[in-house]
Amino acid sequence: MPAKRKPEKPGKNVKRTCCVCPYCDVEIIEEPAPFCKICSVEFVRCPECGMLITERTAIVCSRCGGEIK
Repeated sequence: MPAKRKPEKPGKNVKRTCCVCPYCDVEIIEEPAPFCKICSVEFVRCPECGMLITERTAIVCSRCGGEIK
């Protein structure tokens, strides 16, 4: 019977991805703030529901209607 692998715990330098950039189709890197490494575009999160806002001109969240600042 093979040994089971232990799940890796994320460290400080582990980059997590959440979705794809709408401008270049590359995974968005989520560090302190989500950004696209290729486009150099930084995205914001909705303060109400936490949804990632990928539209540059958005003023309200498409999920909950919260105001984007």
